[in-house]
Amino acid sequence: MFYRRKVLLGLVEVFGGTLEPTDCQKLLFLFCQRTNKNFYDFFPYKFGGFSVLSYHDKNHLAELGFFKNQENFQLSDHQSFYQQLRLEDQMALQALVKEVGKLRGNELIRKIYLEFPKYTKSSKILASVLKPAEVFEVSKSWQVENNPCLFTIGYEGISIDAYLNLLISNNISTLIDVRKNPVSMKYGFSKKSLARYCEKIEMKYVHLPDLGIDSALRQNLESAESYQELFEHYASRILPKQTKTLQELKEILLENGRCALTCFECEHLSCHRHKIVDYLESDPAFDMPVVHINIKTQNLVESQEIDTGLFAKQLIFT
Repeated sequence: MFYRRKVLLGLVEVFGGTLEPTDCQKLLFLFCQRTNKNFYDFFPYKFGGFSVLSYHDKNHLAELGFFKNQENFQLSDHQSFYQQLRLEDQMALQALVKEVGKLRGNELIRKIYLEFPKYTKSSKILASVLKPAEVFEVSKSWQVENNPCLFTIGYEGISIDAYLNLLISNNISTLIDVRKNPVSMKYGFSKKSLARYCEKIEMKYVHLPDLGIDSALRQNLESAESYQELFEHYASRILPKQTKTLQELKEILLENGRCALTCFECEHLSCHRHKIVDYLESDPAFDMPVVHINIKTQNLVESQEIDTGLFAKQLIFT
């Protein structure tokens, strides 16, 4: 079992064996913040920090019989996963129990909103949880940059939650998928799922497959030289033929302002998306700044294992 799932089970265990969904989200969020470990990542959503992956794990653990198949996070097995956690994580869970005591519902949300204001950006209950003066203060932490900008981002090495958080943090309005075949073994990144999650956070999703590279051309890429040869072939033989799609891309950028090109690779120079940017910048009329969002995968803990949830049941946001 992935260690992060043991953390989820252990957290519910130390809080009495059952937690309402929002309380579980808040306590899991607070635990990850207190330990400074991304067992789960979070992004701003309707009630504050939200983790898609935690709900995916809940569904999976319910299928295995560890959680009851109901809305609440309720254990159905007497096995102790708390005892299977590292000592430092056991101690952190006990410290969290002592810290929050009986705080639940809006009081728990209020505590977290005041301490972690950037996660309140998309909250639908902000005004009912905080006082007007407090709302004003937390709103200062929200990203307000609106100037047109082209970003590039890969999802290699991060969870869907961390990925969505980066998009929101940079106030990106439109995600442009430049994969030829947008299917991923990483949970949440296949086209249907990714488009669904973008819609939930009120972000446009556009797929431009003609700007991708056929999988056949990606075979036997075993060195920096082979990648460079592929990218040069792409830039000289493939990209110039996509004038219609490239014009569509330019129109999307002009219309939406802050957009992001996305593919798999973490480093943009290891991905064909940097050649698309090179093409755009070769046009004297293109004056939009470009920012490459590079993920530092070495900072991730082992709890973020690769999750092959390609055919997993679609979760419903709450």
